[in-house]
Amino acid sequence: MERCDALTTAAHGRAVGPGAAALAVDVGGTAVKIGLVDPRGVITDGATVATPGPGPGVEDRIVGLVTDAAEGLRNRYGRDAVAAVSVVVPGIVDEARGLAVHSANLGWRGVPFAQKLRDRTGLPATMSHDVRAAGLAEFGDAGAAHNAVMITIGTGIAAALRIDGRSYSSGGYAGEVGFLEVNVETSEGLFTGPLENIASTRAIAEAYTRRTGRAVNGSADVLARIGAGDRVAAQVWDGALGAIHQACHQIVTLLAPEAIILGGGLSEEAGISAAVSERLEHTLTFHRRPALSRARLGSAAGLIGAAMLSRDDPSVSVCPQRSEQGQRDEGGSVSR
Repeated sequence: MERCDALTTAAHGRAVGPGAAALAVDVGGTAVKIGLVDPRGVITDGATVATPGPGPGVEDRIVGLVTDAAEGLRNRYGRDAVAAVSVVVPGIVDEARGLAVHSANLGWRGVPFAQKLRDRTGLPATMSHDVRAAGLAEFGDAGAAHNAVMITIGTGIAAALRIDGRSYSSGGYAGEVGFLEVNVETSEGLFTGPLENIASTRAIAEAYTRRTGRAVNGSADVLARIGAGDRVAAQVWDGALGAIHQACHQIVTLLAPEAIILGGGLSEEAGISAAVSERLEHTLTFHRRPALSRARLGSAAGLIGAAMLSRDDPSVSVCPQRSEQGQRDEGGSVSR
């Protein structure tokens, strides 16, 4: 496994607390991020590899990839370098049973992921949901809102929910906001359907290609074309923003969060938080106005969350720059 400076840089200064040396893995729709967590809780080595293609047996290919990574690191650094494995995956995840219930994008159902990892690696294994893990990392800092929602916009769209200071999952089914129904006027007519089908990175790229006949290298390519004056790219992006705004309005109406954090690949578009916030100002009435912001940890949030879950107390998020007294004063906890 080759050193990936992007991962270790993103996690710099953010230890997740002492514990067993562990392999933390964030399985995304297009990439798998892997990090080696040392006993201090610092990610010291890492890599990013392509996610195996969806379809029958994809879960076993991912487990094999994790197993190979663990063995490679143990060969490089010694057998004690990896004493546990913590993996987060997309879709509906029942952490209590170690079960990947369903993933629409990767195509699995009812996979006992935690047990498969234990059987293949011979190590203790923890599994969780990728977005809830990213939320755990984002919500972990001092001053985090007591009620907050983190929405990650990538190949799929999902949310981590923090209600009255605790993570809320409802057996793994909570937070599937990509399936919220939205109604958006677009240049092609009225779009009615799941948020994911208009505002995910996949949907944005597909919409542009459908309208122009030109293939693009993902949503980032579409957004780059806006700056070059591409009218179709701007229209596709406007439709996606409208859908994200509608979903946020529904979330605000139902949960009244103090903060909404936008994460995932699409959140790196600099103006997204301001654009959605401006649209909310025109539609919210009696509602509590949430503070909208981009995720601070970027694409490393899920990996850092997976690292946190490898510790005995996943609510611990230690920043070496802060004093021990400051850490004690902050208190609070986040449920697994």
